[in-house]
Amino acid sequence: MNNDVRRGLTRHKFVYHFLRITVGWLIVVLRNFTGEYYHIKGKPVLVLANHNSDFDALLMVIALKKHFKFVGSANILSGPIGKLIGFLTGLIPRGKGAAADDTVELIVKNLNAGIDVAMFPEGNKSWDGSTGFISRRTAEIFKQAKCGLVTYRFDGGYLRSPRWARTKRRGRIFGRVVNEYTRQQLESLSVDENYDIIVRDLQADAYQYQDEHRVSYTGDALAEGIENLLYLCPICQKFDTIHSQGNEFHCDCGMKGTYDEYGYLNGEMIEEYNNTIKWNDFQKRWLRDHRNELKAQTDKPFSQDERLNLFEIIDNERVLIEANLTAQLYGDRLVMTSSHGEIVSFNWKDITKLGMFRNNGLYMTCNGNRYEMYRPEGFALIKYFSLWRILTDKNLI
Repeated sequence: MNNDVRRGLTRHKFVYHFLRITVGWLIVVLRNFTGEYYHIKGKPVLVLANHNSDFDALLMVIALKKHFKFVGSANILSGPIGKLIGFLTGLIPRGKGAAADDTVELIVKNLNAGIDVAMFPEGNKSWDGSTGFISRRTAEIFKQAKCGLVTYRFDGGYLRSPRWARTKRRGRIFGRVVNEYTRQQLESLSVDENYDIIVRDLQADAYQYQDEHRVSYTGDALAEGIENLLYLCPICQKFDTIHSQGNEFHCDCGMKGTYDEYGYLNGEMIEEYNNTIKWNDFQKRWLRDHRNELKAQTDKPFSQDERLNLFEIIDNERVLIEANLTAQLYGDRLVMTSSHGEIVSFNWKDITKLGMFRNNGLYMTCNGNRYEMYRPEGFALIKYFSLWRILTDKNLI
Protein backbone atom coordinates (compact mmCIF):
# COMPACT_ATOMS: atom_id res chain seq x y z
CA MET A 1 0.00 0.00 0.00
CA ASN A 2 2.91 2.37 0.72
CA ASN A 3 4.05 1.88 -2.87
CA ASP A 4 0.66 3.14 -4.10
CA VAL A 5 0.85 6.48 -2.30
CA ARG A 6 4.55 6.89 -3.11
CA ARG A 7 3.98 6.39 -6.84
CA GLY A 8 5.06 9.54 -8.68
CA LEU A 9 6.60 11.08 -5.55
CA THR A 10 9.94 11.82 -7.26
CA ARG A 11 8.08 13.59 -10.06
CA HIS A 12 6.02 15.63 -7.60
CA LYS A 13 9.11 16.72 -5.66
CA PHE A 14 10.88 17.72 -8.88
CA VAL A 15 7.91 19.81 -10.03
CA TYR A 16 7.77 21.61 -6.65
CA HIS A 17 11.51 22.27 -6.65
CA PHE A 18 11.58 23.39 -10.30
CA LEU A 19 8.66 25.81 -9.91
CA ARG A 20 9.96 27.18 -6.61
CA ILE A 21 13.37 27.94 -8.15
CA THR A 22 12.12 29.29 -11.50
CA VAL A 23 8.91 31.20 -10.76
CA GLY A 24 8.75 31.24 -6.96
CA TRP A 25 10.40 34.66 -6.81
CA LEU A 26 7.83 36.05 -9.25
CA ILE A 27 4.90 34.77 -7.17
CA VAL A 28 6.46 36.33 -4.06
CA VAL A 29 6.75 39.69 -5.86
CA LEU A 30 3.28 39.58 -7.41
CA ARG A 31 1.62 38.62 -4.12
CA ASN A 32 3.85 40.97 -2.09
CA PHE A 33 4.55 38.07 0.27
CA THR A 34 6.87 38.05 3.27
CA GLY A 35 7.34 34.52 4.60
CA GLU A 36 9.58 33.56 7.50
CA TYR A 37 11.74 30.52 6.72
CA TYR A 38 11.54 27.71 9.25
CA HIS A 39 13.39 24.39 9.12
CA ILE A 40 10.87 21.64 9.94
CA LYS A 41 12.61 19.12 12.18
CA GLY A 42 10.13 16.24 12.25
CA LYS A 43 9.42 13.62 9.60
CA PRO A 44 6.69 13.02 8.59
CA VAL A 45 4.53 15.98 9.58
CA LEU A 46 1.03 17.17 8.94
CA VAL A 47 1.09 20.92 8.26
CA LEU A 48 -2.13 22.78 9.06
CA ALA A 49 -2.71 26.40 8.02
CA ASN A 50 -5.47 28.99 8.00
CA HIS A 51 -6.81 29.78 4.53
CA ASN A 52 -7.43 33.09 2.76
CA SER A 53 -6.42 32.85 -0.90
CA ASP A 54 -5.91 30.50 -3.84
CA PHE A 55 -2.15 31.12 -3.55
CA ASP A 56 -1.75 29.95 0.06
CA ALA A 57 -0.36 26.53 -0.87
CA LEU A 58 2.23 28.01 -3.25
CA LEU A 59 3.31 30.64 -0.75
CA MET A 60 3.75 28.06 2.00
CA VAL A 61 5.92 25.85 -0.23
CA ILE A 62 8.04 28.83 -1.27
CA ALA A 63 8.55 30.00 2.32
CA LEU A 64 9.30 26.58 3.82
CA LYS A 65 11.27 25.28 0.80
CA LYS A 66 9.75 21.84 1.22
CA HIS A 67 7.51 19.38 -0.62
CA PHE A 68 4.10 18.44 0.77
CA LYS A 69 1.17 16.50 -0.60
CA PHE A 70 -1.63 19.02 -0.33
CA VAL A 71 -5.24 18.24 0.37
CA GLY A 72 -7.33 20.27 -2.07
CA SER A 73 -10.73 20.57 -3.65
CA ALA A 74 -11.61 17.75 -6.05
CA ASN A 75 -12.94 20.48 -8.39
CA ILE A 76 -9.34 21.37 -9.20
CA LEU A 77 -8.77 17.89 -10.65
CA SER A 78 -11.68 17.91 -13.10
CA GLY A 79 -11.09 18.15 -16.85
CA PRO A 80 -7.84 17.74 -18.83
CA ILE A 81 -6.03 20.57 -17.00
CA GLY A 82 -7.12 19.16 -13.63
CA LYS A 83 -5.80 15.71 -14.54
CA LEU A 84 -2.46 17.30 -15.46
CA ILE A 85 -2.37 19.12 -12.10
CA GLY A 86 -3.01 15.81 -10.32
CA PHE A 87 -0.25 14.10 -12.31
CA LEU A 88 2.28 16.83 -11.53
CA THR A 89 1.43 17.49 -7.87
CA GLY A 90 -0.15 14.34 -6.38
CA LEU A 91 -2.95 16.41 -4.83
CA ILE A 92 -5.12 14.53 -2.29
CA PRO A 93 -8.71 15.30 -3.40
CA ARG A 94 -11.45 16.46 -1.07
CA GLY A 95 -14.96 16.65 -2.52
CA LYS A 96 -16.91 19.80 -1.59
CA GLY A 97 -20.16 18.86 0.10
CA ALA A 98 -19.10 15.19 0.26
CA ALA A 99 -18.08 12.84 3.08
CA ALA A 100 -14.43 13.15 4.16
CA ASP A 101 -13.77 9.47 4.98
CA ASP A 102 -11.80 8.68 1.80
CA THR A 103 -9.76 11.87 2.15
CA VAL A 104 -8.82 11.14 5.77
CA GLU A 105 -7.83 7.60 4.81
CA LEU A 106 -5.51 8.94 2.08
CA ILE A 107 -3.97 11.47 4.47
CA VAL A 108 -3.22 8.75 7.01
CA LYS A 109 -1.77 6.41 4.36
CA ASN A 110 0.56 9.11 3.07
CA LEU A 111 1.74 10.10 6.54
CA ASN A 112 2.34 6.50 7.57
CA ALA A 113 4.33 6.06 4.36
CA GLY A 114 6.64 8.89 5.49
CA ILE A 115 5.20 11.58 3.18
CA ASP A 116 4.58 15.07 4.55
CA VAL A 117 1.01 16.31 4.05
CA ALA A 118 -0.40 19.85 4.21
CA MET A 119 -4.00 20.95 4.44
CA PHE A 120 -6.28 23.85 5.30
CA PRO A 121 -8.56 22.32 7.95
CA GLU A 122 -11.22 25.03 7.63
CA GLY A 123 -11.93 23.50 4.22
CA ASN A 124 -12.81 26.99 2.98
CA LYS A 125 -11.19 30.35 2.57
CA SER A 126 -12.31 32.81 5.22
CA TRP A 127 -15.44 34.79 4.42
CA ASP A 128 -15.15 37.52 7.06
CA GLY A 129 -11.46 37.62 8.06
CA SER A 130 -11.59 35.21 10.99
CA THR A 131 -10.57 31.56 11.00
CA GLY A 132 -13.59 29.39 10.24
CA PHE A 133 -14.89 26.18 11.75
CA ILE A 134 -12.34 23.36 12.10
CA SER A 135 -13.72 19.86 12.43
CA ARG A 136 -12.68 17.81 15.44
CA ARG A 137 -12.00 15.05 12.91
CA THR A 138 -8.75 16.81 12.05
CA ALA A 139 -7.35 16.15 15.53
CA GLU A 140 -8.29 12.46 15.30
CA ILE A 141 -5.76 12.01 12.48
CA PHE A 142 -2.95 12.04 15.04
CA LYS A 143 -4.36 8.91 16.68
CA GLN A 144 -4.24 7.10 13.33
CA ALA A 145 -1.06 8.47 11.79
CA LYS A 146 2.47 8.38 13.17
CA CYS A 147 3.45 11.97 12.55
CA GLY A 148 4.21 15.37 14.01
CA LEU A 149 2.28 18.61 13.56
CA VAL A 150 3.30 22.01 12.19
CA THR A 151 0.88 24.94 12.43
CA TYR A 152 1.22 27.77 9.91
CA ARG A 153 -0.39 31.20 10.02
CA PHE A 154 -1.16 33.69 7.22
CA ASP A 155 -1.94 37.34 7.94
CA GLY A 156 -3.02 39.95 5.39
CA GLY A 157 -4.29 37.43 2.87
CA TYR A 158 -7.94 38.05 3.62
CA LEU A 159 -7.82 41.80 2.99
CA ARG A 160 -5.60 41.26 -0.06
CA SER A 161 -8.25 39.01 -1.65
CA PRO A 162 -11.58 38.97 0.21
CA ARG A 163 -13.53 35.89 -0.79
CA TRP A 164 -16.66 37.93 -1.51
CA ALA A 165 -14.96 40.58 -3.65
CA ARG A 166 -15.21 41.10 -7.41
CA THR A 167 -12.01 43.16 -7.79
CA LYS A 168 -8.33 42.72 -6.96
CA ARG A 169 -6.33 44.54 -4.29
CA ARG A 170 -2.69 45.39 -3.75
CA GLY A 171 -1.08 44.92 -0.33
CA ARG A 172 1.21 42.74 1.76
CA ILE A 173 0.74 39.13 2.90
CA PHE A 174 2.71 37.59 5.77
CA GLY A 175 3.33 33.94 6.67
CA ARG A 176 5.06 32.15 9.53
CA VAL A 177 5.20 28.86 11.41
CA VAL A 178 3.38 29.17 14.73
CA ASN A 179 4.55 25.93 16.37
CA GLU A 180 5.96 22.49 15.67
CA TYR A 181 4.86 19.51 17.80
CA THR A 182 6.59 16.13 17.82
CA ARG A 183 4.86 12.82 17.37
CA GLN A 184 5.64 12.00 21.01
CA GLN A 185 4.02 15.22 22.23
CA LEU A 186 0.84 14.54 20.28
CA GLU A 187 0.62 10.90 21.40
CA SER A 188 0.70 12.01 25.02
CA LEU A 189 -2.35 14.23 24.53
CA SER A 190 -6.03 13.42 24.09
CA VAL A 191 -7.93 14.19 20.88
CA ASP A 192 -9.57 17.15 22.61
CA GLU A 193 -6.19 18.53 23.69
CA ASN A 194 -4.79 18.16 20.17
CA TYR A 195 -7.89 19.88 18.82
CA ASP A 196 -7.45 22.79 21.22
CA ILE A 197 -3.86 23.22 20.00
CA ILE A 198 -4.96 23.36 16.36
CA VAL A 199 -7.76 25.86 16.98
CA ARG A 200 -5.56 28.08 19.16
CA ASP A 201 -2.62 28.19 16.75
CA LEU A 202 -4.71 28.80 13.62
CA GLN A 203 -7.07 31.38 15.09
CA ALA A 204 -6.60 34.54 13.03
CA ASP A 205 -8.46 37.86 13.11
CA ALA A 206 -7.73 40.11 10.15
CA TYR A 207 -8.90 43.20 12.01
CA GLN A 208 -6.98 42.54 15.19
CA TYR A 209 -3.92 42.39 12.94
CA GLN A 210 -5.03 45.60 11.17
CA ASP A 211 -5.57 47.43 14.45
CA GLU A 212 -1.92 46.71 15.29
CA HIS A 213 -0.22 47.05 11.89
CA ARG A 214 -2.52 49.23 9.72
CA VAL A 215 -1.60 47.77 6.31
CA SER A 216 -3.14 49.39 3.22
CA TYR A 217 -4.91 47.27 0.56
CA THR A 218 -5.66 49.49 -2.42
CA GLY A 219 -7.68 48.91 -5.56
CA ASP A 220 -10.77 49.90 -7.51
CA ALA A 221 -14.40 49.22 -6.56
CA LEU A 222 -13.38 47.85 -3.17
CA ALA A 223 -16.95 47.25 -1.95
CA GLU A 224 -18.31 45.45 -5.01
CA GLY A 225 -19.51 41.97 -4.13
CA ILE A 226 -19.77 42.63 -0.40
CA GLU A 227 -23.42 41.53 -0.50
CA ASN A 228 -22.03 38.01 -1.04
CA LEU A 229 -21.08 38.20 2.65
CA LEU A 230 -23.44 40.82 4.12
CA TYR A 231 -26.71 39.04 3.41
CA LEU A 232 -28.60 40.52 6.39
CA CYS A 233 -28.94 44.22 7.22
CA PRO A 234 -28.47 45.05 10.93
CA ILE A 235 -30.73 48.09 10.61
CA CYS A 236 -33.89 46.67 8.97
CA GLN A 237 -32.97 43.02 9.67
CA LYS A 238 -34.03 41.86 6.20
CA PHE A 239 -32.34 39.42 3.84
CA ASP A 240 -30.90 40.28 0.41
CA THR A 241 -31.39 44.06 0.60
CA ILE A 242 -27.76 45.20 0.41
CA HIS A 243 -26.20 46.38 -2.88
CA SER A 244 -22.72 47.61 -3.76
CA GLN A 245 -21.08 49.89 -6.30
CA GLY A 246 -17.55 51.21 -6.32
CA ASN A 247 -16.35 51.68 -2.74
CA GLU A 248 -19.89 52.12 -1.45
CA PHE A 249 -22.73 49.86 -0.35
CA HIS A 250 -26.27 50.54 0.77
CA CYS A 251 -29.48 48.85 1.91
CA ASP A 252 -32.99 49.40 0.57
CA CYS A 253 -33.87 50.74 4.04
CA GLY A 254 -31.54 53.73 3.64
CA MET A 255 -28.42 52.46 5.39
CA LYS A 256 -25.26 53.60 3.60
CA GLY A 257 -21.62 52.67 4.04
CA THR A 258 -18.17 52.67 2.46
CA TYR A 259 -15.35 50.11 2.42
CA ASP A 260 -11.90 51.68 2.84
CA GLU A 261 -8.38 50.62 1.88
CA TYR A 262 -7.76 49.20 5.36
CA GLY A 263 -10.78 46.91 5.12
CA TYR A 264 -13.04 48.81 7.52
CA LEU A 265 -16.75 49.57 7.01
CA ASN A 266 -17.67 53.21 7.56
CA GLY A 267 -21.10 54.80 7.99
CA GLU A 268 -23.13 56.69 10.56
CA MET A 269 -25.72 53.91 10.94
CA ILE A 270 -23.21 51.04 11.16
CA GLU A 271 -20.54 52.25 13.60
CA GLU A 272 -21.19 49.14 15.70
CA TYR A 273 -20.40 46.93 12.70
CA ASN A 274 -17.27 48.60 11.34
CA ASN A 275 -15.65 45.43 9.99
CA THR A 276 -16.81 42.25 8.29
CA ILE A 277 -16.15 40.03 11.34
CA LYS A 278 -18.43 42.15 13.54
CA TRP A 279 -21.12 42.23 10.84
CA ASN A 280 -21.00 38.48 10.32
CA ASP A 281 -21.11 37.94 14.09
CA PHE A 282 -24.35 39.95 14.08
CA GLN A 283 -25.74 37.77 11.29
CA LYS A 284 -24.95 34.57 13.16
CA ARG A 285 -26.43 35.89 16.42
CA TRP A 286 -29.58 36.97 14.59
CA LEU A 287 -30.00 33.52 13.02
CA ARG A 288 -29.59 31.85 16.41
CA ASP A 289 -32.08 34.21 18.07
CA HIS A 290 -34.66 33.80 15.27
CA ARG A 291 -34.16 30.09 14.64
CA ASN A 292 -37.72 29.11 15.58
CA GLU A 293 -39.31 31.95 13.62
CA LEU A 294 -37.36 30.96 10.51
CA LYS A 295 -38.28 27.30 10.93
CA ALA A 296 -41.96 28.24 11.12
CA GLN A 297 -41.91 30.21 7.87
CA THR A 298 -42.85 27.46 5.40
CA ASP A 299 -45.57 29.22 3.38
CA LYS A 300 -43.45 31.90 1.72
CA PRO A 301 -39.69 32.31 1.21
CA PHE A 302 -37.73 34.63 3.49
CA SER A 303 -34.81 34.85 1.04
CA GLN A 304 -34.07 34.11 -2.60
CA ASP A 305 -31.38 34.32 -5.28
CA GLU A 306 -31.85 34.46 -9.05
CA ARG A 307 -29.92 33.44 -12.19
CA LEU A 308 -28.52 30.21 -10.73
CA ASN A 309 -27.48 27.10 -12.63
CA LEU A 310 -28.14 23.70 -11.05
CA PHE A 311 -25.91 20.70 -11.73
CA GLU A 312 -25.86 17.13 -10.51
CA ILE A 313 -22.38 15.74 -9.79
CA ILE A 314 -22.06 12.28 -11.33
CA ASP A 315 -18.68 10.50 -11.17
CA ASN A 316 -17.11 13.88 -10.23
CA GLU A 317 -18.44 15.47 -13.44
CA ARG A 318 -21.07 18.24 -13.60
CA VAL A 319 -24.28 17.44 -15.46
CA LEU A 320 -26.55 20.45 -16.02
CA ILE A 321 -30.11 19.98 -14.74
CA GLU A 322 -31.33 23.46 -15.68
CA ALA A 323 -30.01 27.02 -16.01
CA ASN A 324 -31.37 30.41 -14.94
CA LEU A 325 -33.19 29.19 -11.85
CA THR A 326 -34.35 31.00 -8.72
CA ALA A 327 -33.49 29.58 -5.30
CA GLN A 328 -36.19 30.21 -2.69
CA LEU A 329 -35.39 29.61 0.97
CA TYR A 330 -38.09 28.44 3.37
CA GLY A 331 -37.92 27.31 6.98
CA ASP A 332 -38.01 23.64 6.01
CA ARG A 333 -36.69 23.49 2.46
CA LEU A 334 -34.74 25.03 -0.42
CA VAL A 335 -36.74 25.19 -3.66
CA MET A 336 -35.31 25.72 -7.16
CA THR A 337 -37.83 27.23 -9.58
CA SER A 338 -37.87 28.36 -13.20
CA SER A 339 -40.36 30.30 -15.29
CA HIS A 340 -42.15 26.94 -15.71
CA GLY A 341 -42.51 26.33 -11.95
CA GLU A 342 -40.74 24.18 -9.37
CA ILE A 343 -37.81 22.13 -10.64
CA VAL A 344 -36.55 20.47 -7.46
CA SER A 345 -36.93 20.85 -3.69
CA PHE A 346 -34.33 20.00 -1.04
CA ASN A 347 -35.42 19.58 2.58
CA TRP A 348 -32.79 21.12 4.85
CA LYS A 349 -32.83 18.01 7.08
CA ASP A 350 -32.07 15.77 4.08
CA ILE A 351 -28.89 17.70 3.21
CA THR A 352 -26.10 15.76 4.91
CA LYS A 353 -23.15 17.78 3.58
CA LEU A 354 -22.86 21.32 2.29
CA GLY A 355 -19.67 22.89 0.98
CA MET A 356 -18.59 26.09 -0.78
CA PHE A 357 -16.18 26.63 -3.68
CA ARG A 358 -14.71 30.09 -4.15
CA ASN A 359 -17.61 32.57 -4.08
CA ASN A 360 -19.81 31.07 -6.78
CA GLY A 361 -20.31 27.32 -6.20
CA LEU A 362 -22.46 25.69 -3.51
CA TYR A 363 -22.17 21.90 -3.18
CA MET A 364 -24.74 19.71 -1.44
CA THR A 365 -25.19 16.02 -0.71
CA CYS A 366 -28.92 15.33 -0.43
CA ASN A 367 -30.50 11.85 -0.21
CA GLY A 368 -27.23 10.34 -1.40
CA ASN A 369 -26.95 12.54 -4.53
CA ARG A 370 -24.56 15.46 -5.03
CA TYR A 371 -25.55 18.81 -6.53
CA GLU A 372 -23.97 22.16 -7.32
CA MET A 373 -25.67 25.55 -7.40
CA TYR A 374 -23.57 27.95 -9.45
CA ARG A 375 -23.58 31.60 -10.53
CA PRO A 376 -20.44 32.91 -12.28
CA GLU A 377 -20.46 36.36 -10.65
CA GLY A 378 -20.97 34.88 -7.18
CA PHE A 379 -23.73 34.84 -4.57
CA ALA A 380 -24.09 34.61 -0.79
CA LEU A 381 -22.91 31.03 -0.26
CA ILE A 382 -22.28 31.73 3.42
CA LYS A 383 -26.00 32.51 3.84
CA TYR A 384 -26.93 29.00 2.70
CA PHE A 385 -24.28 27.38 4.89
CA SER A 386 -25.34 29.34 7.98
CA LEU A 387 -29.06 28.73 7.43
CA TRP A 388 -28.51 25.02 6.82
CA ARG A 389 -26.71 24.67 10.12
CA ILE A 390 -29.23 26.79 12.05
CA LEU A 391 -32.33 25.16 10.56
CA THR A 392 -31.00 21.65 11.25
CA ASP A 393 -29.98 22.52 14.84
CA LYS A 394 -26.24 22.31 14.19
CA ASN A 395 -23.70 24.58 15.86
CA LEU A 396 -22.96 27.81 14.05
CA ILE A 397 -19.52 29.07 15.03
